[in-house]
Amino acid sequence: MKALAHLTTFLLLVAYSGISNAIAQNPFKAGFVSLEAEVVSKGNKAEADGNLYEIDTPLLRLMRTDIESPKGTALILAGGGYEILKMRNEGEKTALFLNAEGFDAVVLEYRVSKPKNPNWALADALRAYRLLKTSGKAFGLDGKRLVLVGVSTGGHLAARLVQKLGDEEQPDDLILISPTNLDETPVNSVFPMVRPPVRPTARLFVSFSANDNKDWIYSAEEYAKTWKGYDGQAMFKLLPDSLYTSQGDANPVDTKLELPGVLKEFLQTPQPGNSATAPNPAAIPVQGRAKQRYAEKLALAAKEKFDLIMIGNSITHNFEKQGYQPIWNRFFAPRKALNLGTSAYRTENILWDIQNGVLEGQSPKVVVLEIGTNNIDEKNFPTRHTAGQLAGGIEAIVKVLRERLPDTKIIVLRCFPGCYGGPNPTSHRAILERASDMVSKLADGKHIFYCDVNHVFLNMDGSINREAMPDWLHPSPAAAKAWAQAMEPLLCELMGDESRDTEIPANTALVPAPNLEDNSYDWLGRHKEILSIKDSIDPEIVLIGNSITHLWGGEPPMRWADGKLREHNGPKSWDSLFHDYRVLNLGFGWDRTQNVLWRLDRGELDGLHPRTVIINIGTNNTGQSQHGRMNTAPEIVEGIRAICLRVRSKVPDARIVLMAVFPREQTKDHPRRLLINEINAGLESFANEQKITFLNIGSKMLDADGNFLPGLTFDFCHPTEKGYQLWADEIRPIISEP
Repeated sequence: MKALAHLTTFLLLVAYSGISNAIAQNPFKAGFVSLEAEVVSKGNKAEADGNLYEIDTPLLRLMRTDIESPKGTALILAGGGYEILKMRNEGEKTALFLNAEGFDAVVLEYRVSKPKNPNWALADALRAYRLLKTSGKAFGLDGKRLVLVGVSTGGHLAARLVQKLGDEEQPDDLILISPTNLDETPVNSVFPMVRPPVRPTARLFVSFSANDNKDWIYSAEEYAKTWKGYDGQAMFKLLPDSLYTSQGDANPVDTKLELPGVLKEFLQTPQPGNSATAPNPAAIPVQGRAKQRYAEKLALAAKEKFDLIMIGNSITHNFEKQGYQPIWNRFFAPRKALNLGTSAYRTENILWDIQNGVLEGQSPKVVVLEIGTNNIDEKNFPTRHTAGQLAGGIEAIVKVLRERLPDTKIIVLRCFPGCYGGPNPTSHRAILERASDMVSKLADGKHIFYCDVNHVFLNMDGSINREAMPDWLHPSPAAAKAWAQAMEPLLCELMGDESRDTEIPANTALVPAPNLEDNSYDWLGRHKEILSIKDSIDPEIVLIGNSITHLWGGEPPMRWADGKLREHNGPKSWDSLFHDYRVLNLGFGWDRTQNVLWRLDRGELDGLHPRTVIINIGTNNTGQSQHGRMNTAPEIVEGIRAICLRVRSKVPDARIVLMAVFPREQTKDHPRRLLINEINAGLESFANEQKITFLNIGSKMLDADGNFLPGLTFDFCHPTEKGYQLWADEIRPIISEP
């Protein structure tokens, strides 16, 4: 059998020399398999240079090792800019190298085209990978270990593929050789389009030649750092070779290069053992360098008791500077506050201070904990902690606070979005965000509260606002004030006192507020239910809105005020659209923009990683009630803008789909209809400016005279099943995009 496999490899090589007819006569020896799991007689036609320029049907080309006990199977994705496929140099020769290392190899002939369509390639790669994962043994491939290899553009494709896979689908190893385009960002965001999975299980190997594209080298190194920072195993190698670059057409595993030796060593290195039981350095108390400040704070804490204690690093320490003192004196000092922020502090330093008496004799009402960025700082500290280590360090602080201050409420702030070298996200910020996602799970709504104020530091595209953080790390006085204002509603509630914020915006659509109306359901109960189920759903799609969204379908289910289940209005259309996706419905009947802001500030999106967020809000702001005034069109647009900024800050990888406010009332000249038209004009302008996907289906709900088409709504506002199906049909192309 091994001799037959060796012959197969040989035949595949000589096929490019013009002996393809001999292979075509024996499908089994040819080793070609369709993505429908059928053996086929031949592959796609290659030109004399060994490249494929036209691929009619995606295929798997099997090249088995002749080693008696294979180590596993490698799926190889060659490059070519998605316009051609460099089958000979980046596909077959890489396969032969892996055969020699004891791996069965499979080269994917994915679809390429001019103009290029990377999504075709991704669809082919997903099907091929899952076929090998589930049925590789049926084709005689070894299943002990699955390695995914991407070369050049194929490296970009492999990284996209891994990003799409579920936790249980991940390969054992991911090898990216000079991966291109990892620096690409969407048109409306500064975040890389391709990022590591948040729970990486594969070992990662990334290499580049030093003379290659500098932007690609930097982005690939940051990708590897993020992978490692997400508690994965990662290796990045910058090699001096010049023979192979991602933009050329050469053999990446040529023996003249250093790469084959490095790659061979990686493949031969045993999988590391479980490090979960190793001590967490971020949770082991270590005395900080500011010994004099510690002594001063120890003495101050021994003299009197404080009702509010702020613990942190230089970001909190800065409140003692002259420019920040007005903020301290307004929001914190009147609450009898103590500043235990210390520059350069990490979690382990805070633990040491607490264990060595800095909180002795204290019983504050509230502790605010701001910490983390120094744990990830690779510029000024010899060690960089991973997200899991940082989260463990914060958890250790919270645990000791709960033990020593059992009656104290603890506000854990999301790690601020700082980094070094500019406004755009780096691995530093990515690791902080991952750690914060993990820390958000500590919130219990009784003793521990998670507070995210990061939107006050950011631009709509996710970049850091230079005026908010002049050094990309520390808030300016104005931004520190915005932080205090954003935290004030929660702090005021937990302190049990009056708000210290005297600058409430006149625009009520901007002011976060809980339930305003006398609803026919338990508003706060729905919010609590969402907090209890959101992590288990782990949604791919999140819908945010009012009763129009609430009544459609999905989880959590609709309930009456007495808790009994109520039927949705659009279950068939919901199922037809979302049956293949994990979806969370954050629609609340009667909600206005200010209610959505409150819910987002109280955790409904925290810790989630949806790929799409659909926002449909604003219609209730157009009405007057006992508890909420009617807003103007500019006010409502501003409120929706604030929601979009919250969403961008909390789930930066998600695509935002902003819905126009649906038409209301029977006639086109009704004042509310005219107000909605004005709102939608403002939303469209905002969405175009920020390059956010904007979807207005109003014209499809109305006839030429502006009247509702028959059967679409119950009350010229809320859709029927037919109306929801219209909405579903318009959304389907958007959510089906890779």
